[in-house]
Amino acid sequence: MRIPSLLRKELAWGRHKLLVLVLIFVLLPGALAYGTLAYEHVLPRDTPVAIVAQDDSVSQDDIAITRAAVTFFSDPKTYDSRSAAFHALEREQVYAIVSVPPDVGVGETPTTFRLYVDGSIVPYHQASEAVVNVMSQYLQEGLPSSIEVERTVVGEERSLSEYLVPTFELLLLMLVALAYLPYTLANEQAVFDRLRIESSLERVVAWKLAFFTGLMAVPLAVFATFVSSFNYGISVTAVGAVAVYLITFVILAAFSMAVTIATRFATWGRLVNLATFLFLLLFSGL
Repeated sequence: MRIPSLLRKELAWGRHKLLVLVLIFVLLPGALAYGTLAYEHVLPRDTPVAIVAQDDSVSQDDIAITRAAVTFFSDPKTYDSRSAAFHALEREQVYAIVSVPPDVGVGETPTTFRLYVDGSIVPYHQASEAVVNVMSQYLQEGLPSSIEVERTVVGEERSLSEYLVPTFELLLLMLVALAYLPYTLANEQAVFDRLRIESSLERVVAWKLAFFTGLMAVPLAVFATFVSSFNYGISVTAVGAVAVYLITFVILAAFSMAVTIATRFATWGRLVNLATFLFLLLFSGL
């Protein structure tokens, strides 16, 4: 079977499934993109935070007092140098850096702590405004001197809504690759024997994979439209982003189709794909 014939087959299938395709490839990504507006404030707990001295005059008692104060709302990790602490922040090994001043709680002059957060770690940098207040309260309760906590955002800031756009993109991608595509493949089991008379099974499956890969440009365009209308400072159509998006889809879709065919379109093959989806959803760090 020639490629134009395979294309006509997929287009004919698409006309019969037009309502479902519009729901999955247009309305669902639109709803996910719009849903990013609902997420503006979070308060992480037990997050890793770096503790580092402001200079060489900071004592171990100063460090210990600070660790005790921030333990109430974080998981503190002590670093020997500022460069090591900021490297950990850049690598997202910690969510913030608490810079400890010397002579904590000694004398009548205000003691100024500095809290550094990375603007790209969105789930934390917005919530860090509340963290500053909590940190000031705990330190003030345990020390006789006046306490000040200054918050500094390093790097480029992103909103949580912007942060969630690629997350929802990948979520939709995994749904299509690991759930919807195997479902449609299994529904066409009856026609595969007829198609194999005119073309190889590998060619038919490869063309379906190529067809769905091209179809994934539709939700990408929907996300891009919403991103543009919301004036988000990100580009979902950047070359690198599109390449990763499509390559990820091809990998996951090829896996799910291979499982479906290897299990002879059995129900438990779909369960394997569903289990893969749930595993990625829980452990991939979307």
